[in-house]
Amino acid sequence: MSDGWTVVGRKSRRRMNSAASVFLRSQLEADMQPNEDGPGVTFDRSISQLKRTVLQLREAKFVTGLLEKLGVAGVTKQTRLRRFIVLGLGSPSNSTVARLQLSLALILVEYLCLDVSAMELYDPVFTPVDEILISHLGELGGTFGNVDDCIHPQNLYSLQNHCRGTSPTLLTRESSGRYAGPNAELTKVPTFWFMPHCEAELYENVLKANWGSPSVMQSHIFLGNNFATYAERWAERQGHPGCPHHILAAANRLRLCLKVHLEGSSSPVETAAFGDTSVQIVDSTGEFIT
Repeated sequence: MSDGWTVVGRKSRRRMNSAASVFLRSQLEADMQPNEDGPGVTFDRSISQLKRTVLQLREAKFVTGLLEKLGVAGVTKQTRLRRFIVLGLGSPSNSTVARLQLSLALILVEYLCLDVSAMELYDPVFTPVDEILISHLGELGGTFGNVDDCIHPQNLYSLQNHCRGTSPTLLTRESSGRYAGPNAELTKVPTFWFMPHCEAELYENVLKANWGSPSVMQSHIFLGNNFATYAERWAERQGHPGCPHHILAAANRLRLCLKVHLEGSSSPVETAAFGDTSVQIVDSTGEFIT
């Protein structure tokens, strides 16, 4: 797997205005730097920024709209997900885009009534401050996942915290490879795959590993680049060796596809973080034909 996980396809970039495109390029360049924190980046500063970003983001129309659409589609705490895997995030301590994406992940964890301990995260660009920040996510506040006590997302980060002290799992490169590497294994438990703007290779690896078990595949939920975008991009090149055939098949077998609809007033950084992003559930029944 490539270390440059946080990548946005060319088509999604063409849809951005020039300011968003310039901002995105600068953020991607920052995310792909060695695992070192920038000047002035500390844990205290980073956790304060993350708290503010979550509070701001949960009031955004595109987020409240997404949660409403998920509820209508039946994606709720009754879905009983067991894992929430976050791949290709970038550095939330050094990148505004990555911090926005992590904030949405936390909002979804709360919405789905998961404990933060259900979260498993990996990106090769995580810095020392990122790792400390992630290990302290359970101390931010909010209920985070006791299903019986779960509260509405509007109360996210209330003063009560039924799960204080719990923390996510920081995956190693090897353990992340079992989920999304070239030899990825079947992930049997219901899983939310939070993979905003990952490389096509990672989506392809996850889909391929789980495709042979339709019941398992239908228990997985993907948040990431819209699979239909790949289908359009590869429509005339399906014989190419690098064609992501499982992504193309998934694009035609979606049980659910909810697009993140950004408002016209969305900032360039929000467009960079969530442009061409959808929540998708794949039906892999039937013969797989390349």
